Amino acid sequence: MKKHKSDQSKKSSSRKRKFGRTNPNHPYFMGLLKTERGEYLKDNKEKLLREKPEIYYQMINRKLPKKYQERPTVHIAPVNAFVPPQSKLSKEELDAQMNKEAEERRIKEEAAREKKRKDKLEEERIERSKEATLRERSRIYWTDAHTQGRWRSIHSDEYQNKYKKKKYEYY
Repeated sequence: MKKHKSDQSKKSSSRKRKFGRTNPNHPYFMGLLKTERGEYLKDNKEKLLREKPEIYYQMINRKLPKKYQERPTVHIAPVNAFVPPQSKLSKEELDAQMNKEAEERRIKEEAAREKKRKDKLEEERIERSKEATLRERSRIYWTDAHTQGRWRSIHSDEYQNKYKKKKYEYY
């Protein structure tokens, strides 16, 4: 056990001196705080109630009365306070505007559809390429240009002896 600098004994924690330590909740200090707070409230009660009643009631440890509580304000406005610009137009102008908006929407949809179709075609092309690569993987490999591999020249003696009809040439 570590000895505190104000402890009298290293072995027993019961032999401690309280010298140098202050307990702020001690009744003596609480009494001092209460008298100080009472004097402040006696001098500034009216000012606090006018400006900040919540602080005053918090200092005397009471709930804030309803007359000081702020209620959320609801803005009361007529139901149709906002008039949309379309309702200000005449019947013909409104029809023309609606047709124009429908045409713009149709053009956008067509552009989006065309873009989607092109993306799908490109994706299908890439997929076909991958499938062909997988199918032909056995035929696709690195080769060494310096070795002949399994191919023979048709002018070689080995090929000529094996596949040529005439065995002997006379001249």
